[in-house]
Amino acid sequence: MSRMMQLAVLILVTSLLGACAPLQPEREVVQRDDLRVDPEIGGFVTVTELLEKRIDMPGGGDLLKIQFAVQAYQDTLMEWAVTWFDAEGMVVPGVGEGYRPARVLPNQTRFFTATAPHEKVVSYQLHLREDREP
Repeated sequence: MSRMMQLAVLILVTSLLGACAPLQPEREVVQRDDLRVDPEIGGFVTVTELLEKRIDMPGGGDLLKIQFAVQAYQDTLMEWAVTWFDAEGMVVPGVGEGYRPARVLPNQTRFFTATAPHEKVVSYQLHLREDREP
């Protein structure tokens, strides 16, 4: 086989192998706000505090814990949820996910806490919305 023929076969095999190899999509880390308040409830409540800290676990390691305070200007039925993220920006699922109902009375400040479901959690997004129950 001539040198040119060997080179042509090598190029063909290399391009076929490249076409068969799975492509890894580029991951883009999207900046997001830690707090998302739906407009329909934004006029009734204000988040007065949003704190985070890591708490030590008995067997080693630590978990992210958040605490937030909500003050209402009128009797407000609301729901809140936390979405947890790892260092790559991927959602870390937890047990009992979903919105949790709460009632905040006029001029009352209520405090809420949530703890990450896994120690690989490094960030979060807190969601507040109007209670969807009739």
